[in-house]
Amino acid sequence: MLGWVCTGLRKMYRPLPKNLTIKDSKIDGLGLFSKTKIEKNSFIGISHVKHDNFQDMYIRTPLGGFYNHSKNPNVIKLSSNTFPKYDFGQNIEEKIKETAEDKNNNNLKYFYLVSLKDIEPGEEILAKYTFYEF
Repeated sequence: MLGWVCTGLRKMYRPLPKNLTIKDSKIDGLGLFSKTKIEKNSFIGISHVKHDNFQDMYIRTPLGGFYNHSKNPNVIKLSSNTFPKYDFGQNIEEKIKETAEDKNNNNLKYFYLVSLKDIEPGEEILAKYTFYEF
């Protein structure tokens, strides 16, 4: 999750979740990679936040700027008008269905990534890129 990290007496901004890093991708340019094992159905982080004053009406976070497209994704981008839960457990299928039903709603406030399967350390984070398919 994006946030501040306390190191001694000063705080440092961490633009990516602590278990992710950006490296050269074999797919295209730079990619997002896992530093630790990510369990299936895990909340990975916020990729976009709605704001009418920005291009395409969304602010893209560092997380949203570096994952690559794949026909065999290991994460899914979901959306919601409320800040997402961190633990989906068995309710992930319900959330995927809810997002599909809201697909034509371009007023959704948050876009975020959730793992579709276990992701091993060093594995690239891949999604079916659908941001412009409302």
